[in-house]
Amino acid sequence: MKKIFLIGKFNPTLEGVNNYLAQNYSVQVCVDNLELIQGMLKMNQPDLILYSMVGVEVGNLNIFFELKLNYAHIPVICYGASAEFNCIGEIIMMAPFHLLERPTEGTKLVEFIRELIPGDDTEETTTALEENGEKRKCVMLIDDNAFQIRVLNEVLKNRYDVQLATSGMKAMNLIGKRVPDIIFLDYDMPVCDGKLTFEMIRDIEEAKDVPVFFLTGVKDQEHIDAVMELKPAGYLFKPATAEMLYSCIEQYTR
Repeated sequence: MKKIFLIGKFNPTLEGVNNYLAQNYSVQVCVDNLELIQGMLKMNQPDLILYSMVGVEVGNLNIFFELKLNYAHIPVICYGASAEFNCIGEIIMMAPFHLLERPTEGTKLVEFIRELIPGDDTEETTTALEENGEKRKCVMLIDDNAFQIRVLNEVLKNRYDVQLATSGMKAMNLIGKRVPDIIFLDYDMPVCDGKLTFEMIRDIEEAKDVPVFFLTGVKDQEHIDAVMELKPAGYLFKPATAEMLYSCIEQYTR
């Protein structure tokens, strides 16, 4: 399934576009904030970016420069009214930007997208999975940061069954329903931090041998040493690349 990053201000237009595209594509929504967008693109690059121009401001210009300078290989559809295009200036008249004036029918939007990223492989991929008949590996993500966990989910969900937990206690409930094949665990969480959550996982007989990787921004040696004494499978620093996650999963879940 092709991946689309949908960028813009949260409003009815953005919600409508998201709901329509989600029928055919893997859509990840992000507010039009340069730092957040940079983080998303470092984690996982999409096949196409759709920028909803509703409410766009002159201050957003840095986002367009970032996309042009560092991600020119990704087509960007600027979806808006002529006045909104004028607000940004001449930069969106150059590659990789493509202008689509609203309002337009949903089918026209999909046609426009398919011209830029031809070869929708959704049906082919689904069929291949059904014919293969292999059970997908289950990956658990434990992180209290809702944005971070959504980003990781988008990276992994097309290859694996993903369980999402925003706290240690929620993770325990999910493990009771299905024991994952591997766990990526944040360290810095309120109430029940990563160290305590790890110890709770190890107390569950069915999950005591599940490989657990700490995936965290905590980099001071004291915390690292304390965690490594528990003997996790590894300690990864945020942000993790898709290749890093795939490598850990495939190496530790054979």
